[in-house]
Amino acid sequence: MKLLNGATLRTLQFGSIVLATSALVACGGGTNSGGSPVGTVGGTAAVGVALANASITLTCKNGSGSATANSNGAYTATFGFDGPCTITATGGAIAIHSFAAGAGTYNVTPLTELLLDYLAGQLGTTVSGLLAGITSNPSYQSALSNSTVIANAEAAVVTLIKNTYGITLSSSSFLTVSFTPGQPGADADLDTLQTAGAISANGQPAASLAAAAIAAGAAAPISGGGGGGGATGGTGGTGGTGTTTK
Repeated sequence: MKLLNGATLRTLQFGSIVLATSALVACGGGTNSGGSPVGTVGGTAAVGVALANASITLTCKNGSGSATANSNGAYTATFGFDGPCTITATGGAIAIHSFAAGAGTYNVTPLTELLLDYLAGQLGTTVSGLLAGITSNPSYQSALSNSTVIANAEAAVVTLIKNTYGITLSSSSFLTVSFTPGQPGADADLDTLQTAGAISANGQPAASLAAAAIAAGAAAPISGGGGGGGATGGTGGTGGTGTTTK
């Protein structure tokens, strides 16, 4: 048997290390090429019915990912990122948005679109401006990563819907609550809102409701424009009606 010399042996050992590292990243361990930790974001995309086979795109403070939802609108994306992230779910003529503060469960529904309306009002911008600024605006990044700001904004949206339509949502944590289309709870809430006219045919909140959310957010601005980690947002009022630009 021919023995390997030292140089050849070192070359083979180095190659094995490279292959092992590549396999670790492919399986969800380690970090991505940019150094961001690998994490998983998942949830459900629905508008009253599941967004079956929807394309899911995530754009983060650092890093980006994508996934395809299953027949129930459920999606999972594991990739290297540093949050927060915007989430866009596209199925047919419907395109709706949400966001993720980090790894975990984050749904994409008309309610999360309405939540973005409210937060945009708090930050003095539009939804399109908020989504576009996620990679570069520290105030937006801070607000969408702050659990207190998010919880207060969710509570304000729940109050707005109650005051406008007389509908009490099953959960104020509609951004992160786990649910399955066709089952009681969060999905039934979407059906009720759709019947009441709060959700339009394109999956967006009704124009008057979106405008009211922006106005309510503007009436309860985030302290310091969301620039501080301890900033909090108020619950706000019901706001006015009209149309809004996203």
